[in-house]
Amino acid sequence: MASLGDILTTQKNGVVAINNIFQALSALNPTVTSATVTSSTLVITGSGRLLSFSVVVAGSANGLIHNSGTPSGGTAANALVATPTTVGVYAANMVFTDGLVVVPGTGQSINVTYSQG
Repeated sequence: MASLGDILTTQKNGVVAINNIFQALSALNPTVTSATVTSSTLVITGSGRLLSFSVVVAGSANGLIHNSGTPSGGTAANALVATPTTVGVYAANMVFTDGLVVVPGTGQSINVTYSQG
């Protein structure tokens, strides 16, 4: 029967291996945080993953983040996530294929963190 020390060492080795894999993948797809967006903005074109977004200024209406390659291409059909009127950092983990268009709500300021590729 394995001792508690053996079990904990095995668990530690598993965590170290997972961290190493994550770091290797992060090197291939580095993360980027956009400048603060206060009006409808095309942040990036191409494919990637929207990792999170930050509502810096709450505003008085929700905004949207779209999967679109053009600033005017944001529609209900390609909306990835709504941005709430509460200041904070929100995990998204959403894949985009065309680009990221951020449309802040009235008075909102938003940053997005994404990886491209």
